[in-house]
Amino acid sequence: MCNIMKIPNIIILLLITSFVFGQRSNTIFNTGTNEFQKFSRQDFIDKNLKKVSAYSYTINKKGNVKKDSLLLYRQQFDISKNKLFGVNSTTVCQSHEPSFLTWFEFETYYNDSGQIIKEISKPKNIEKKVKYGSTKYNIVTDETDYEYDKKQREIRKTYKQINHYYSISKHTKDTLHLHTIERPKIDEYVYNSDNQRIQLFHKVDSTRYLKTESYNPDKDSNSVKCSYCVSRYLNDEWKYNSAKKITEWIFYTSENLIHTKRNYFYDDQQRLIRQIDSTGWYFKTIKPYWESTTTFQYSDTGKIVTKINNTKERFASSTPKTTSYFDNDDRLIKQCVFSDTTEGCTQYSFAYEKNKIVKKGIIFNDGTISSTEFHYNDKGLLREERTFINNKLTTLIRYYYE
Repeated sequence: MCNIMKIPNIIILLLITSFVFGQRSNTIFNTGTNEFQKFSRQDFIDKNLKKVSAYSYTINKKGNVKKDSLLLYRQQFDISKNKLFGVNSTTVCQSHEPSFLTWFEFETYYNDSGQIIKEISKPKNIEKKVKYGSTKYNIVTDETDYEYDKKQREIRKTYKQINHYYSISKHTKDTLHLHTIERPKIDEYVYNSDNQRIQLFHKVDSTRYLKTESYNPDKDSNSVKCSYCVSRYLNDEWKYNSAKKITEWIFYTSENLIHTKRNYFYDDQQRLIRQIDSTGWYFKTIKPYWESTTTFQYSDTGKIVTKINNTKERFASSTPKTTSYFDNDDRLIKQCVFSDTTEGCTQYSFAYEKNKIVKKGIIFNDGTISSTEFHYNDKGLLREERTFINNKLTTLIRYYYE
């Protein structure tokens, strides 16, 4: 099973909740792209790298390392095309079954200024199913395009899912090929004279079927579907004070109603001292409610950030309080995350040397201790990650460079 407690503030995306076997359901979660050491275009240039790979190694019950390994991700940089590309993995967790890895291929293109202009990802392995005498499968590609103005500010982002559906008849070998661009989502950004982002407009466009050898959209009145379209609307708004500090962030619904507010307060030195989040402004029968308050305390050694969450409303948080400690370099060195089911907290600790993290520790409420050690080579590149549970080696990841 996946141990989602190992990473604080992890975002879990619910993918499927309808797998039912007898009287119990099997819920599948995707934890998103695995958090391995990643390198940007500039990292490849500065460190003169061409390829980076990460492998995990099997650990036996005694905590000893076995020889077999599993590719976790591989990054390569093609300087002639200004392109990063490779293979990455994601962990899929199941409520009643073991977790497993899936892999996807990715490409990231840059302009001459080093800004991302296109991102592409698609599954590495395609699952084919035979049903009613036909072989059916989908090839789904996610694409995101970025546009910038003359000041190199991002002004537009378009995300679309491109789907190629194939159905091949077992008897006639005839192939049905449907090529669709599904509900492109478009974000447009507006800036003030200080180059600060002040508005984000969002829209969801039509799903379109494109022409293939077996399908002509010109002969199909349903080739453009707009059942889930959303007209352009103000999605986010940011406000600033005379010191150019953000004072309010507002998130709107597609019906132009306020959904969530985030207000910021500063001291005489224009240091952030409090943040208040509220939500439910779009409700018509009940009042909006307080969601959380975050306070910032500063000292000669760093700052302490304390977040108090609402645990009483209908959408209450299961984490009533989180306290985070940062050093003078704004690096997280300690964190205490409380749960609504226990009196104590899960304790996280982080140690650094030469501006690099060398150790991360977790002490869970039940007394379990997890620690991850990070080892670097002579060039300062991450060479190995070792994770221990109660002093027993459980995970080993090694990085290789070319």
